[in-house]
Amino acid sequence: MKLVHCSYHKCLTVYYSNVLSSLYNRIVKFSNGYRHFNSMVGDFYRELNKYKLVSVNNHALDLSRLGNKFRVSRFVRDPRDLIVSGYFYHRRGAEAWCNIVNPCEFDWEIVNGCLPANMDKRHSFSSYLQSLSKEDGLIAEIDFRKKHFDSMKQWPITDARIKVYKYEDIIGNELEIFDDIFRFYEVSWLEKRIGLFLADHFSAKKQAGKTDHIRNPGVSQWKEHFTSKVQDYFEQQHGELIERYGYER
Repeated sequence: MKLVHCSYHKCLTVYYSNVLSSLYNRIVKFSNGYRHFNSMVGDFYRELNKYKLVSVNNHALDLSRLGNKFRVSRFVRDPRDLIVSGYFYHRRGAEAWCNIVNPCEFDWEIVNGCLPANMDKRHSFSSYLQSLSKEDGLIAEIDFRKKHFDSMKQWPITDARIKVYKYEDIIGNELEIFDDIFRFYEVSWLEKRIGLFLADHFSAKKQAGKTDHIRNPGVSQWKEHFTSKVQDYFEQQHGELIERYGYER
């Protein structure tokens, strides 16, 4: 059975990869055990059959290309919190692509990002966000996330082969969630037991203060940072996602 995980930039991607890469590439030795493809969906489709478990971000998958038998786990997060988390992360230039001056969309293929319409050639994404007010920076982040949010609209709402886990339910309940994921994957007892140890070890609570990747794992951060202008812009572009994924209006 093909095992696939799909998530979004700033939605526990590093956490999930730490757990599964440690499990399948370091401890339980598989030939080509686990690989994360970032947003490189072409590479993902070409190479997914080489690995026991694969993951890819920011895309709605063509399920017909996964074969006859598969399980897909999905991590989702309130899209408004994705905007806030991404804004602060990109503003400080946390990844190399954020710092490319005058980028084209090919430069951002690794995160499947869209170029904000008003970003001029003098800027990288990081310097552009630094040049804006927080309000306008959050709107620029919404523009950057267009493909991400469009993909959230394209996934089927119900499919027994796909299981959706909310970020808001995962934080603080990592062991319970990963226990359910491993049962959904139908892995062995040993894989599950080691995986749960790793899920605890790499959790936000255990990693707080050890890495600058985690700025603030809290939920509903948008309530602090969204102005009415930002909220209205989000609603016009992607408001349907709130009901689709059962978040608070």
